[in-house]
Amino acid sequence: MARWFVDRLPERGIPSVSLRRLLPQAQFVGCADWEVSGCSDDHRRLDPGQVFVASRGARPGYDGHAHVREALERGAAGVVVERHCPDAGRLQVVVDDAAAAHARICQALAGDPSQHLLAAAVTGSFGRTLASVFVRSIFEAAGHRSGLVGALGFFDGEGPHALGAAIRRPGVGPGRTRLDRTDTAFAPDALSLAAMMAEMVDRGCEAAVLEASAEAIEHRAFAGIDLHAALVTDVSAPWGFPEEVRLERRRAKARLVRQVVPGGVVIVNADDPNAEILGGVNLDADRLSYAMEPAARPDRSADVTGRIVRLDADGTRMIVRGLDREIIVDLRPVGPRAAACALAAAAMARALEIDAETIAIGLERVAPVAGRLESINEGQDFDVRVDAAETPEAIAEALIAARAVAAGRVHCVVGAEGGSPADHRRRIAEAVEACADRIVLTSHNPRSEDPDQILDHLLAGFRRPGKVRLEPDRRRAIETVLSEARPGDAVLIVGKGRHTYQILADRAVPFDDVAIARDWLRRHARPIRPVTRSA
Repeated sequence: MARWFVDRLPERGIPSVSLRRLLPQAQFVGCADWEVSGCSDDHRRLDPGQVFVASRGARPGYDGHAHVREALERGAAGVVVERHCPDAGRLQVVVDDAAAAHARICQALAGDPSQHLLAAAVTGSFGRTLASVFVRSIFEAAGHRSGLVGALGFFDGEGPHALGAAIRRPGVGPGRTRLDRTDTAFAPDALSLAAMMAEMVDRGCEAAVLEASAEAIEHRAFAGIDLHAALVTDVSAPWGFPEEVRLERRRAKARLVRQVVPGGVVIVNADDPNAEILGGVNLDADRLSYAMEPAARPDRSADVTGRIVRLDADGTRMIVRGLDREIIVDLRPVGPRAAACALAAAAMARALEIDAETIAIGLERVAPVAGRLESINEGQDFDVRVDAAETPEAIAEALIAARAVAAGRVHCVVGAEGGSPADHRRRIAEAVEACADRIVLTSHNPRSEDPDQILDHLLAGFRRPGKVRLEPDRRRAIETVLSEARPGDAVLIVGKGRHTYQILADRAVPFDDVAIARDWLRRHARPIRPVTRSA
């Protein structure tokens, strides 16, 4: 058994917390210490006797300092604030970062679960969800019961649970959908995260795999967690963010890396030109790198490497080097992105001293993930897949994977988000034109923008607009492409993936690419002829 998994489950109690011990740098006003047994960063959810933590960002525009009086009226025993607050009375604790203090208190009240688990975080703008699934599968293959908190759900070591109301997302209440770019972000709050990790301990887990979005890190949800490993798939930000936001996302990833305990491990992507900025962030942690072959950066070497040797409709075959021995793995998820995620998980497993055979078993157990080159097979004689790709790079990767499984033409249904920059739309057009044979431009999530204007911007990016069809109605666009596909072709519907809604100017309406394609295929399917192509 790897040393990381030995003696990680001592008996856990349910403590009250000394704020002096937990927040040693804080300034205490009116008391020398304070023992608390409950806290809240939202004055509306405060129970009498709890401490109110006046943090910012519990929802957009929220500043807890403006609600201190209301919290005291609801029975707060005292407050934790970032500045002296006249409304707080004589009992207050002043800290530099109230959100981080709240997270530390939540973790402590939950019994400090990261002290009883091997806590492994996975962050990055691209691939972190699938990489998290691969990591957990490897841990399970090694015989270590493992939990997972991620965009696909909560696994407590015994079974999966939908996140639902368990995840309090900033600005999103029960039954509501925000109409801005953060509506799809997976951002667990500190209280929910601590509770789920405590549940893992109660279920006998030895490890916790935590998907860490930049949004959650920025809201300090991971403060107070002792990380033993951190995997960074990339140091970048999705399209459309201003430069200051991109820098903050980089700082968020660096903040997570700094939480790795001395002797822990940090795994970075050597193909990412920004990865080296993490090299000096935590000198007390070991560093391991991974990269796909052929190398995107020939001047950089990597500890663990992978090479795709076959892509077909059933999955991806990859050779992995840099473990205790070379292995060949047959991945069920399709495409270069899936292979890179699997390689990242293998690198983390190597850092945690898991053997190559176990790594291969864990990787090969992972089923395709919904919305990521998800195959729709109703007996038709051409390949149909739905993918969540929205950036030019991700769309190109998905189309390359579709090309690998097709003997004929590659068809693509594609759109662009409302509010996205014109340059972004031009690059989407260039990527699709380079990789697809037939293209239908359609509506994605227009939000408050005129859908026709979005289509005009996309069309302007094509050098040969004659190969493009405009169909604003997304249902008709999908059905049109499916009706034109011939035996051996591949159809790729990009943009939504597993998200089952379309965002208009004033509302979100139900819309499921998978359901629409499946319904059409059930009514028009022809027998399929599988095709295999070498990478």
